[in-house]
Amino acid sequence: MRMGSYNPLVFVLGLVTAAGVTGVAYLLALARGGESRVLGREYGPIFVALGLFALGGVAQLYWTNWAGRPVPQYTELFGVGTGLFAFMMLLAGFYLYQGLELRALAWPSLFLGLFLLQGARAALDFGLTRNPTLTALMWAAAGLASLGILPFAYSRPEAKRTWAYLGALVLGLMALTAFVTGVMAYYGHIAEAVK
Repeated sequence: MRMGSYNPLVFVLGLVTAAGVTGVAYLLALARGGESRVLGREYGPIFVALGLFALGGVAQLYWTNWAGRPVPQYTELFGVGTGLFAFMMLLAGFYLYQGLELRALAWPSLFLGLFLLQGARAALDFGLTRNPTLTALMWAAAGLASLGILPFAYSRPEAKRTWAYLGALVLGLMALTAFVTGVMAYYGHIAEAVK
């Protein structure tokens, strides 16, 4: 069966890469003493924009034939994950821009982290994607980053710096694995389509 070269997952992986890089920049600036309200005004709109674009990715994953053929396991894994990602990016952007406490955001983020860790497990257990280990690492890093918002939001000011550096490290790993996966998928899907 001939497969179309367009795959909305590559678009989503680009958004995850951008969110990871933006998160790293924000957390490093915060850890180095940046004023949280000023940083929130800078980075909040970027997170909102990423969330809005991710909503488009969700629509594409659910309402188009994924990669030219129906593959429900990928739509389930990446569609749910992308929907939750869009929701959290929109909320994070709003909270940061408004200078609100992240405590209320930390609780839904906890549940998102559990979903993402389950996605890592599914990628490994069922051999999803062309590189299940790399995909699982990306999902696990995203899950740990989501879980980490809770202790970050409730920590004392002197401990926030440590949590910010740890968060930047985990988000950096997520961004790197999303980028590598996306680049490999971009080329691989085109190669498969022109065979």
